[in-house]
Amino acid sequence: MSTGSSDIGGLSACWNDRLAAARPEEFDELFSTAVTGDVGTVAGLHQMLETASEWCRAHGARGSAAELDVLAGRLTDLGEELHLVREGMAHEIRSGSHRAAAAARASPAASARGARVGPTEAPAPLPSPPVRSLPRSR
Repeated sequence: MSTGSSDIGGLSACWNDRLAAARPEEFDELFSTAVTGDVGTVAGLHQMLETASEWCRAHGARGSAAELDVLAGRLTDLGEELHLVREGMAHEIRSGSHRAAAAARASPAASARGARVGPTEAPAPLPSPPVRSLPRSR
């Protein structure tokens, strides 16, 4: 009888490989699907915790069921945090892509002469996103 653990490990490794090899224009959507999507790792783990909680409740392990419910709630909070991180990451990736595209559009003639295109000072760095604390244990 198969426990399915190799399937879960293989799926996780697949997502990791796909994220590592992703191009900038596909990373945001891939990360969103892998982590916070309906078939993503957070959703899968949340479903597993709910199923385990229901099993424990049905077999008289009410304390364990309650602990699993708390963990599922914390996982929901983590999923929301990951969604916010993904939004900030998407903005950073888009901003970086726009800067790279603008640099690529610089005049080849100006580049050949060594002339600078645009301001002579380096652009101001983008402000850091606010630091979000992770949810605390309940």
